Amino acid sequence: MRNRRLTAIALGIGSLAAILTGTSAHAAPSAGSGQGQVIWLRSSKPIDLPLGAKYQSLAKQRSFVSSQRLQTSETPQAPQPSSEAEEQKIAQESGQKYVADTGAAAAKRRILAAAALTKEQCRAMPDAHTTAGKVINHFSFCRWGYNTAIKLNGQGEVEGMVRFRETEIGTGSDNMRDATIEVHTDQLTSSGVFNDSALMSFEVTQAGWPSSSSCKVADISSNPFTTTVGDWRDEYIAYGLVSAKGTGTGPDDIATCVYQHNWKVTGDGATTPWSSGPQNGLRFDSSKSLGSKYYDEGVIFDRVMPAFSYDRAKSDTKGVANHVYDALYRPQTTYPSKANKVIPGDIWNGRPPLHRNWPNYDAAAADTARKNRSAKDAACRGLSRPNDTYQCDEFPFASTKEGAGRGDGNFSVRYVPGAENSKAGSELSDWYGSDRILHNNEYGIFVK
Repeated sequence: MRNRRLTAIALGIGSLAAILTGTSAHAAPSAGSGQGQVIWLRSSKPIDLPLGAKYQSLAKQRSFVSSQRLQTSETPQAPQPSSEAEEQKIAQESGQKYVADTGAAAAKRRILAAAALTKEQCRAMPDAHTTAGKVINHFSFCRWGYNTAIKLNGQGEVEGMVRFRETEIGTGSDNMRDATIEVHTDQLTSSGVFNDSALMSFEVTQAGWPSSSSCKVADISSNPFTTTVGDWRDEYIAYGLVSAKGTGTGPDDIATCVYQHNWKVTGDGATTPWSSGPQNGLRFDSSKSLGSKYYDEGVIFDRVMPAFSYDRAKSDTKGVANHVYDALYRPQTTYPSKANKVIPGDIWNGRPPLHRNWPNYDAAAADTARKNRSAKDAACRGLSRPNDTYQCDEFPFASTKEGAGRGDGNFSVRYVPGAENSKAGSELSDWYGSDRILHNNEYGIFVK
């Protein structure tokens, strides 16, 4: 993970990622008799409106199909703070998921790939131009699109326009409470009162939880920043979002951050309101639950459902992989038998996720772990053990809240070779650490 902040190359500016949202732009604005209107749009394709064109002509462009009218305000709007529980709800509702390969080498590759993600790679992701962007994994985020400000006269005709593409790349950290947001701008066009000599201002706003001090903007030369429209042509900038240790809550010192970008253009006698961009979320922690191999500070992009994987073709864990596969996809074949058994973890087919249970979190977590062990041992006594080298494996895992101790019968036990059981358990524990899966965090399971 990078240990230094990226700085602005030419202007020393903060960032540009007005991934703009709002009401539908399908209806043209009513023309007033005064100065007309100013409209902010967000689209996945470039919008072109020449001077003097009617705003209604936008409907004839293919880009209009995917354009949105932006919400705006007279001052830059700060987002509402979001708790850890609310962030997990957003992750579920977003439908975004990823599968993490097992092993320390795979974990290192996720970190290195996040730090090395390029603007070209981001723009090649078709699902990254949505309002939510694309959370590639806990340490990597990508979003791109076209932002357009249009000045209309009293007859609904274009008096000026600025359009630019922005590409936003976010990088989390596995060793500090400090995330980097990079922004690349290009394909800028300007005309009329919003020509290259007009001024364009950017401001990033953020909201921390559990308090306003839990997340701050860092390493930005000025916020807001104002320069000419022409200066934003083909530009690269960066800023940080940081959370000081001790500003979070609970044993893991958890804090969250919601951030958004706001833009304003001032031309010849015309000024836009601030555009209120879309939001994104981060989670900071200083956790002791990840083991000595992993740093006790980090920050992740949390609006995604992570998933751990096993591979039935791997000889060193195949017994566990086959057990988990049957539990997820053929629960009626598992032991103990139960009518209509539904075992959680298969998030791709509408099953509930699993939740990590860290026994040292509190007394309730310790009690859950004790109940899981007791119920698993009781169930295993109903099976025949092939020989002394076999161990009784359980799914959902003993390290989850959905384990055998839950008491609903939606679990499975099976004897598997002890070496395979130990290896599979070690891989799961390493994934908890490398992907920063904390107490009560949701995740899914995928078996190849």
